Amino acid sequence: MDIREQKQALRKKIRQEMQPLPPSYFQQAGKAICQKIITTDAYRQSDCVFCFVSCGKEPDTYPLLNQILSDGKVLAVPLCRNEGQMELRRIIALSQLAPGAYNIPEPPEEAPILSPADVQLALIPCLAATRDGKRLGKGGGYYDRFLATYTGAASLLCPQKLIQDDIPLEPHDILIPHVITE
Repeated sequence: MDIREQKQALRKKIRQEMQPLPPSYFQQAGKAICQKIITTDAYRQSDCVFCFVSCGKEPDTYPLLNQILSDGKVLAVPLCRNEGQMELRRIIALSQLAPGAYNIPEPPEEAPILSPADVQLALIPCLAATRDGKRLGKGGGYYDRFLATYTGAASLLCPQKLIQDDIPLEPHDILIPHVITE
């Protein structure tokens, strides 16, 4: 089995393990992760934070998104495009979000585009991760492409129950050694 097949098999296994986890687990994990993030130097020193908008069985980022805005920071969220590309778009209120690609809440087309260079802290999602920052994404490559050009601080947000002992890596996979769990 090659690495791509190993990753697909692991994605299937993780999704099966996630099935019995209630939505309340992801809400509680998100709140606890938010509390940890806002105490980090990387967060406190950032003027602009890029964060995914949670959907389904991901740590709930809505408390964090609200905190970023209430702290007066610039908030960038992803707008998915074709072929695994995403744009960073600035929002000033969560009410601007509406279901977009893959039914994920996204900013409107008219939201200002930001560059990865504008961002001091990127908060990255995963399907699963290892403690040393190996990330298993959902397979679309959106965050791999972003991380290939991003040079600022990054944290990987992963609920404790999705931490793995190992994840196979491909040459394009980028480690994010700062993993935050609840």
